[in-house]
Amino acid sequence: MALWGNNDNVGSGGTVSLSLVGSNWIVTGSGTTFGQVGAAKTGDVIRFGIRGGGGTYYGDAVIVGIASTTQLTIDSTAGLSTTGISGTSFYISELPKYTVLDSTFSNANDSAQSISTLVITGTATTNAGVGTNILPVVPPSGLLVGDLVANGSDNIAISVLGTSTISLASTISVGINTGDILTFRRYVDGYDRQVYGISTSSEYVAIGYSGYAHSGWVGVTTYVDCQGNYRVKTETLVAMSGITTGSDGISYPTSV
Repeated sequence: MALWGNNDNVGSGGTVSLSLVGSNWIVTGSGTTFGQVGAAKTGDVIRFGIRGGGGTYYGDAVIVGIASTTQLTIDSTAGLSTTGISGTSFYISELPKYTVLDSTFSNANDSAQSISTLVITGTATTNAGVGTNILPVVPPSGLLVGDLVANGSDNIAISVLGTSTISLASTISVGINTGDILTFRRYVDGYDRQVYGISTSSEYVAIGYSGYAHSGWVGVTTYVDCQGNYRVKTETLVAMSGITTGSDGISYPTSV
């Protein structure tokens, strides 16, 4: 059995659920075509859940047996963030199987962004009415573009730091009075590491990221550093040409 293939776009229609039957982890499908031409086969990787918003992604597992078009067996749940998987969509890929049991790629290590209130504050120098996106405040030291202004129910991202004003990405819904203390927040944490099939080294230039050194199977780590900056690191796991990608595969980018 090959350690990997070149197809990151295997047919994956329907939904799946996971259950422990005796000592085996069984995937039961609804509307699936396991074992059919162009669908899941033994040795492929099944990737549970939804990527890129609109649902939860649970991780990867290697298929070790197919009993029917609606039932297959996986070898381990070590690459999953949970075993409580029911009625979710899925992907099938020929990505390198060893990454599933590699702790650095396990989705159990993923974490979502959280918002932390910063110690630094600012003072409004004049009034700012509802509907404005310009705040009259001298930006305090340490504040960054992308940080959030907390004002009432608002958490609005800062787009420009001037010398005596702060410009926001949208308008405020609660007015600010002269002398009001402004509180600032920052996205922190957030970690995601995933293997993607990249068909060409320039495949994702159009969406703002062209850092892949090679086409092939590429591990991509996305995270938010301690200063709130969004970071991307890549590692070429298998450099190869001819990777098949498409609508049935996991696509980059995805939000941290």
